[in-house]
Amino acid sequence: MRILKLFKKHILALFTAIVLIVISCNADLALPTYMSDIVDVGVQQGGIASPVPDTIRAESLDDLELFMSAKDAKTVEAAFGKADKNGIRTYKGTEEERADGSKLADIMSLPETVVLSLNQGIDAGSMGDMMGTSSEKDNSAAQAMPTPEQMAAMTPEQLAEMQQKAAAAQNMQKQIDADGGKVTMKSLRLGVEGGLVDQSKLVEGANEMADKMGSMSGSIVTQRAVSYVQVEYKAQGIDPADVQNAYLGRMATTMFGLCLVSLVATILTGAVASRTACSIARDLRRETFNKVMHFSPAEVGKFSQASLITRCTNDIQQIQMAATLFIRMCLLAPVMGIVAVMRVLANHTGLEWTIAVAIIAVSAVVGVLMGLTMPKFKKMQSFVDRVNLTARELLDGLMPIRSFNREEHELERFDKASLDLMTTQLYTNRAMSFMMPLMMLVMNCITVLIVWFGAQGVSDGVMQVGNMMAFISYTMQIVMAFMILTMVSVILPRAEVAAERVEEVITCPTSINDPASPKLPATSAPRGELTFRDVSFQYPDARADVISGVNFTTHAGQMLGIIGSTGSGKSTLVQLIPRLYDVTGGSISLDGIDVRDMTLSELRRRIGYIPQQGRLFSGTVESNLKFAGDMVSDEDMRQAARVAQAEDFIAEREGGYDSPISQGGSNVSGGQRQRLAIARALAKKPEVVVFDDSFSALDYKTDARLREELAKNVTDAALVVVAQRIATIMHADQIIVLDDGHVVGTGTHEELLRSCPAYLEIAQSQLSAEELGLTQEEIAAVMEGGER
Repeated sequence: MRILKLFKKHILALFTAIVLIVISCNADLALPTYMSDIVDVGVQQGGIASPVPDTIRAESLDDLELFMSAKDAKTVEAAFGKADKNGIRTYKGTEEERADGSKLADIMSLPETVVLSLNQGIDAGSMGDMMGTSSEKDNSAAQAMPTPEQMAAMTPEQLAEMQQKAAAAQNMQKQIDADGGKVTMKSLRLGVEGGLVDQSKLVEGANEMADKMGSMSGSIVTQRAVSYVQVEYKAQGIDPADVQNAYLGRMATTMFGLCLVSLVATILTGAVASRTACSIARDLRRETFNKVMHFSPAEVGKFSQASLITRCTNDIQQIQMAATLFIRMCLLAPVMGIVAVMRVLANHTGLEWTIAVAIIAVSAVVGVLMGLTMPKFKKMQSFVDRVNLTARELLDGLMPIRSFNREEHELERFDKASLDLMTTQLYTNRAMSFMMPLMMLVMNCITVLIVWFGAQGVSDGVMQVGNMMAFISYTMQIVMAFMILTMVSVILPRAEVAAERVEEVITCPTSINDPASPKLPATSAPRGELTFRDVSFQYPDARADVISGVNFTTHAGQMLGIIGSTGSGKSTLVQLIPRLYDVTGGSISLDGIDVRDMTLSELRRRIGYIPQQGRLFSGTVESNLKFAGDMVSDEDMRQAARVAQAEDFIAEREGGYDSPISQGGSNVSGGQRQRLAIARALAKKPEVVVFDDSFSALDYKTDARLREELAKNVTDAALVVVAQRIATIMHADQIIVLDDGHVVGTGTHEELLRSCPAYLEIAQSQLSAEELGLTQEEIAAVMEGGER
């Protein structure tokens, strides 16, 4: 993609943006996990996150150790400190060591579940295996009593042990009767202390109970263990509400901190994206405009002025928007999707297949919409060009349109161009308007799937509600990542077309270039010597020369006049001097050096060119007359204004030289505009001054005074004057007559009147017989000689 090439100079900014996006995504995607913890732990478990309590009574810990192996009991003992004066032991390990799923938590979970059940009371029959007895033995106690003969054979120690067990059994039975016929932790403790219950059998019984629960044992044991911790806290006088509020407060603080981190990272990402996009647009505008400034009229004609304006403004604006979206969204979407997928896979829920369904559905929607709209996006920019071109033509030609009463026709033409653009935009907008509803449909359907199948997991005890909510959030984030890409895909195709159009301008080869080895005139070379040697010129893609075989030489202090009929090539000829076009045959030299061997800046510094339309720039009179730069002093400016006959009307304007000039010089008359353009060229003191029919808007009196001042004051420069009026050039040192691109006459005014029929014909149309100074016979002789 051409858009990606624009970031070559902004790798650091891209890297910074990616880092910030990763930070932001991790902060955002950590929130569903904390939300899950709030639901599962903060609400369902009362804020108790682990089966390992912060504090526990010493006797309670002793009860738990009855259902642990010696090794596990040693591990638990090491995790808690010594009992204080109130018999409370405090956990002294790390949070990681006590987290749910850790070794210590797994050791304590099952005993806590068993003890919780015993505290609530269990039928004696169901405790038979765990206590190492059977129900039959409990129901026939007599069978367990030794006979008198057996008792007579016992030693005193055995008799004492038997009596002790009998007393313990009696006490245990009394406790069971007091507890409503159920075995509780109190009665079981009496049985263990009295030697009636084997502690190893208790451990085996607890493990068998966990095995019977099967796949549901994990979540059930954890929930029961947490319930035990809640009961234990109550027994210590700790309010469960305080524990829950403390947990929720920690979660809220953590989530607020993550939101703050995400906010800061997002703001910084936006700042980086905006600055980078603006820098790209600035560089593109500078490069594009610089390229356009080096275009010859041939390249400008190739693109058209309206298209170049669009490419330098609207197209680059599209690229800037795309660059911003690329950093803020195109980079965000894959990072967000990858992080979300990693978090989903880290917590296996069995619902991962729903993500694949969502991605396939979103991809199908995007593929169809892009297939429908992509061709239209490629046409849209050309329609924008056409609207701009039509509008420019209408505004520039407003006067002839009104004079020929063609307003309705031109409005219809503009409406046609505008309608084509509107139709294309409506098509793309309507197609893209289906995107959001379809995406929302996909998201809602996926949510229903997750809730449906997730509820079954919650019912089976293999998933918690919070985990299902977190999975929904992660799935929506993944779908949102694809939605972001689709939103950007609306802009990127148009921006890609815009980038292609801008690239066409930047990579367009220019026909007028600086030479590889530029030359400068020698210091002894004559100043202002302009020579044409067999010059020919042909426009690009033209079939024939418009100028051919032109030869002349003029020097500083001389005036060369060029005249001819309309379309004879006069303007084309003088445009070859400052290299607006390059000759296709022959050569043009200035001060003894071929103009193609000089740098453009050096050549044009030596030439003052006044085009047919003396265009001025918005600013002041002074800024226009000093357009050549700081090299023009105030005295040079005022002297040029005097020579150009502009001083009087400048003085009459409010502000004088500081008076404002509007764009194009529309707030001055045509004659004033031409005189200011002439003064602007003279102010930089060039070696050659080229007047391309620059006297056409002047009256005869002003024309005469201006030529008189030029003859007096501009003596160190060669004057090349293209004119339609004989009076403008009749006093020139040399006059060239062009006809259909060929020189048909060369000489002074008097010489051409008697030798050149084309010149005489022009003169007759403008001057009277007395002004010509020729008799009818002389005129007839010249015309007949031309016909022969």
